[in-house]
Amino acid sequence: IGAGGLGDPIVAGLALSDSRMILSGAIPAAAASSEQVHRGHPHDVLFGVNTSSDGLLAVGSNGRLWQSRDGSQWQSNSNVGDSRALLAVSERQGNLLAVGQQGGIFHSAGDGWKAVEAPVKERLFAVAQGDFGLAVATGAFGAVLCSQDGGRSWQQSQIDWPALIGQNYQPHVYNAAIDARGRIYIVGEFGMIARSDDAGKSWQSLHSGEASLFGLALSDTGLGYAVGQSGTVLRSRDGGESWKAITSNSDAILMDVAIRADGKAVATGIRQALSISPTSSQARVLNHDAFLESWYSDIAVLGNAFYAVGEQAKVIKISL
Repeated sequence: IGAGGLGDPIVAGLALSDSRMILSGAIPAAAASSEQVHRGHPHDVLFGVNTSSDGLLAVGSNGRLWQSRDGSQWQSNSNVGDSRALLAVSERQGNLLAVGQQGGIFHSAGDGWKAVEAPVKERLFAVAQGDFGLAVATGAFGAVLCSQDGGRSWQQSQIDWPALIGQNYQPHVYNAAIDARGRIYIVGEFGMIARSDDAGKSWQSLHSGEASLFGLALSDTGLGYAVGQSGTVLRSRDGGESWKAITSNSDAILMDVAIRADGKAVATGIRQALSISPTSSQARVLNHDAFLESWYSDIAVLGNAFYAVGEQAKVIKISL
């Protein structure tokens, strides 16, 4: 994984065919503020960030774990495992999981990080946890792994991809989430959104299209967003049962999205960030220098603020 800018062929584990985006001066910018709260060395990268019971956790290059209680002060005291890049992290009730390059999966329950045997060697882009030990990790070439013991052991979900996506192909699965009912959602290539109601044993298609989807967020209220290539923003108001595109006013590659408790959302990506109101039919562009200069591969919510992470281990605080 490259640690630098847009010239790298792979950013945050995603093969990007075109990192350009189009901005129109007529697009209204949302009323919001942003500030850089952390920046690492030039070759550092933060690929994943997530809310934890004690603030925020972030992972990135060289297997490093970063922590912050308030979103402003960040520390990296140790590596999770080896030097492989980590792309995503999850914490639930003290149970920690991190995933990354070469099928790397690492687990900690307060007794130090341990490498977990994975059934695949493909790069893992995402990890999420639910109740009762349910967890999911997803990655390249159709890798969908499920655990029912908090990530201590994993089984590969046997998915009939031609039946699910209508193509004889194993798509990259870029993101995943588990809702309050224990249902697993995955997103990826070909506009794929799919769901399993039985811990990965069977799957149903909820959406398909042309643009790959990289980011996914679900709220307990039934509001959900999926974002991806060409400024694609999909919204669900019924707990993921149906998805409808909304106007994004962007052609950017959007890499992740997060939802605040009041339903407002922010999507970030390649030189672009958007704010989305749950009552609006279109997103609004955040024309801030911090976003126009860099890429941000993941975003999380702490309190009322959004925190996006990306190249040079930058952390940007976004207030709406």
